[in-house]
Amino acid sequence: MEQTKDAVHGPDHYALEGDRVYLVGSRCPECDAAFYPEQAVCARCGHRGSEPLRLGPGGTLYTWTRVHQSTAEFKTPYVLGYMDFSQNVRVLVPLTDGAEPKIGMALELVLAPGPRMGADQTPATLVHARPVRR
Repeated sequence: MEQTKDAVHGPDHYALEGDRVYLVGSRCPECDAAFYPEQAVCARCGHRGSEPLRLGPGGTLYTWTRVHQSTAEFKTPYVLGYMDFSQNVRVLVPLTDGAEPKIGMALELVLAPGPRMGADQTPATLVHARPVRR
C-alpha cells in the first residue's frame, strides 16, 4: 500500500518520512514531559505551550489484548497493544492482521487498512504497529 497522508481519514497526528511512519506528539519545554497526542498545556507542570515531538518509528510492546466483540465497522478478532516509545510515552495502537503479539517484542509503525467509512464506504487508512522485520 502506498503510504500517503491524503489516504488517512481523521486528525493529522502522524508524519511520514520516506516509508517510516511517526506519531506526532509534543514535549513540554519547561519540564521535558512528552505526550501523545499533542498537548497545548503540560499535564505535569501546567506550562502553556509545547514543542512538536516525533514518536517512533519503532518501539516495544508493553502489553496487548485480543478484541472479539466490537462495533460493526471493525472485523473481529483484532489485536490492540500498548507500544512504548523511547521518549517515555505509551500509546494504544492496533497491531496489523496476522501479528502474533509477544510482550517486549520490537514494533514499528505502519499505515494499514482500517474500517470502511462514510456514505461511499471508502476504506480508511490508520496507523498500526507490526513486528519489526529482521
